Amino acid sequence: MEVDGGAMGGAPHQRKFSLPVDSEHKSTKFNIFSVAAPHMRTFHLSWISFCACFISSFAAAPLLPVIRDNLNLTDTDIGNAGIASVSGAVFARIMMGSACDLVGPRIASASLILITSPAVYLTSIVSSPVTFFLARFFTGFSLATFVSTQFWMSSMFSSNVVGTANGVAGGWGNLGGGATQLIMPYVFAIIEHIGATKFTAWRIAFFIPALFQTLSAFAVLLLGEDTPDGNFGRLKKTGEKAKDKFSKVVYNGVTNYRGWILALTYGYCFGVELTIDNFFYCCYAYLFCVCSSCLWTYFWCRSFRLPKVHFFH
Repeated sequence: MEVDGGAMGGAPHQRKFSLPVDSEHKSTKFNIFSVAAPHMRTFHLSWISFCACFISSFAAAPLLPVIRDNLNLTDTDIGNAGIASVSGAVFARIMMGSACDLVGPRIASASLILITSPAVYLTSIVSSPVTFFLARFFTGFSLATFVSTQFWMSSMFSSNVVGTANGVAGGWGNLGGGATQLIMPYVFAIIEHIGATKFTAWRIAFFIPALFQTLSAFAVLLLGEDTPDGNFGRLKKTGEKAKDKFSKVVYNGVTNYRGWILALTYGYCFGVELTIDNFFYCCYAYLFCVCSSCLWTYFWCRSFRLPKVHFFH
């Protein structure tokens, strides 16, 4: 069904949508099997790109038994690298919110993914605990795409379905944290089976998540749209969207007490999540038979935990 969005809300230009929309042209229906532009296409672009970043950020974790021997890492080095990946994410997420307000989620997300992609590629040539630490730190910045994903869903979907859209996009994006625990060991094993030594195989393996992350960024940039009515750049030029100042955006965010409350509650949850993502490899390395089942359980839990949140909203 096509819906004429131009006649709703007095929009200055005509556009037909495949899904029913409200007066702001936000979709009032969430059809997970659709790829219709701009609403459902944006949904799929956002969760896939976010998932790619999660896979890259934690690709090192399941390979740490091999990486540790190759780089002579101590337990302290491994712990510090895990902290580094989290620290990068925290800093980047603070900035990503303002970036989405100023330039839109499409450019903000694609730019961050492309900027952090080299860190994933360069992980393949790290040669010391320090360079490994730096690679994980800068790769962790990409996890800020969670912010652009949630921002994007709120721009595309009406209040009656935005909870579902946010939950599924966030949950499937987070799926990368579980998927990488399964994918990277198999990629490593395949490369090693082809003939590479184990110290070479883990390095080659990093090109897989790096390439996935890079391709997802170009897909977001070329196929995505900031809002149902178009991108921020055009809307600002035509006067359909006001131009925001960075200082004003930051001030409004910092002075909103609701944001601080949510930051505290989410902070505790996210800290546990990242700890598990970083150190699940311990079980994987020493209890392979038991942990294979655990990994599949963990993988599917990540698939469904966030989408279910909407039903309790």
